[in-house]
Amino acid sequence: MTSWCSSAQAFWLSLTLPIGACVSSIDGHPWTFVVIVLFVVPALDAMIGRGAPVTGQALEKSAEREVPCWFALTWACAVAIGAYRAADAPALQLIGLIVGCGVLSATAMAHLHELTHRPGKIWRLFSDLAFIVAGYPHYRVAHQLHHENLGNPEFGSTASVGTSVWRHVGRSYTSALKSSFTQGFFQHGGVPRTVFQVTFVAGLLLGAALTLHLWRVALFYVGYAAVSVFIVETVGYMQHYGFDQDPRPGAATSWDVDFWLSNCLLVNNGFHGSHHQDGHLPYQRLAGQHATLPGGYFQMLWLTLAPPLWFLVMDRRVRVLLARQRRQDTASGDQMGSDGCEIF
Repeated sequence: MTSWCSSAQAFWLSLTLPIGACVSSIDGHPWTFVVIVLFVVPALDAMIGRGAPVTGQALEKSAEREVPCWFALTWACAVAIGAYRAADAPALQLIGLIVGCGVLSATAMAHLHELTHRPGKIWRLFSDLAFIVAGYPHYRVAHQLHHENLGNPEFGSTASVGTSVWRHVGRSYTSALKSSFTQGFFQHGGVPRTVFQVTFVAGLLLGAALTLHLWRVALFYVGYAAVSVFIVETVGYMQHYGFDQDPRPGAATSWDVDFWLSNCLLVNNGFHGSHHQDGHLPYQRLAGQHATLPGGYFQMLWLTLAPPLWFLVMDRRVRVLLARQRRQDTASGDQMGSDGCEIF
């Protein structure tokens, strides 16, 4: 058991999420899936504790490299089943389908995020179509701008100390959307045509549902997209809380999560600092950067919803980390000055 938990095979466990969503939707009990993901998984994440199935290893030729692909396909099946059931579901069941597919789509974004960083047009096309289904059609372009402007709240994700998640989510999403359509932020050729294409397709899907009088399906799409976006922006809030300054070389740019179940289900998305150092590294090769959150993503999600508790836990961590980085910068500067004196 121990060897399996520390092997890349453990990443296949993530497929239990979309499979579970499929089963609960077909069975007519979507709230069962919601309870498992929002309550049981955080408890298991805390019980299992810190770690990761695999970090810093090259597994490009292994079957585990395809985990995000299979997750995306199974997730798409779960959404399709949810849309089918939403057409005639009672009100309470419809809300359960919306919340369940929204939570699942938020976890799917970690896998789609991995795919969108892979080289090749086929992966860009696949991820763009998936982001449309997830209700975040402009994500790939917005995320690229986030990488290029790390620490700038104008491009979303980053939050300054003292900002609550309730203030952050809407502002981050609209900032990312606005930047995706702002020509001045793109160096070559203005706003990518892809942004207009994916936005048009998303509108077309919603319009088709309304035209066919499938208003419940349209409500399902808008509803689960809103839930997904809220969670995705909240995760960005966790990752970049307090890092609203221009990053210096070698300085921390995000908070990592080193809890085993979080990294297992979200394909090492917790090692976010390593990802920002090299966005093209496959998820198996990501490793921790030592600036960590005190809990896994599934646990910290609940903490963000209570801003006073979040501030109590995180503000001190931000101050300590930034003070440590300032001391390191000062020591580095003194060393450079000493070296300069020796040269002359």
